[in-house]
Amino acid sequence: TLSDMTPILKTALGEKVELKINGEWDLWYVRADSNQIFNVVLNLARNAKDAMPAGGKLTIKTRNVTERESQKMSGVVGFTPGEYVLIEVGDTGTGMSAEVMAKVFEPFFTTKGVGKGTGLGLASVYGIVKQSGGFIQPESEIGKGTTFKIYLPRYAQTDEEIEAAQPKAAAVRNASA
Repeated sequence: TLSDMTPILKTALGEKVELKINGEWDLWYVRADSNQIFNVVLNLARNAKDAMPAGGKLTIKTRNVTERESQKMSGVVGFTPGEYVLIEVGDTGTGMSAEVMAKVFEPFFTTKGVGKGTGLGLASVYGIVKQSGGFIQPESEIGKGTTFKIYLPRYAQTDEEIEAAQPKAAAVRNASA
């Protein structure tokens, strides 16, 4: 999904913001709507652009997180250790105060001027991540930028799904033989 959206992200960010995407190639499967993940990343990128009016750098990273590694976050409220695919969206923008971070996912909360934001973007991001069974964690410091870490649970196919796919795969092999 991220590879497909690179041209759109570059257009949305404009010339002042440098886009860097670093991702593992062998990511685990997740159970999420690719259009919704697209909207999550695009929304975070647009917010990052607004936080970097003079320009800056937006970095998107993806990687697998093992259950052992996720144990380090066991003290984070609402987080359940397990296997995840992590999407990190980080910027070099203005950053957010602790007060703003406490409200960032509330519907209609915005730091943007009148007519410049509805306050629904990050609330939607939060809803999509939660609907996918995931967890989102913002990290920010004034003057040092913001990173949103999105943890989507690894999806393992059931035996029924694997069996349902096998006859199709066999039919394709037989048809091409």
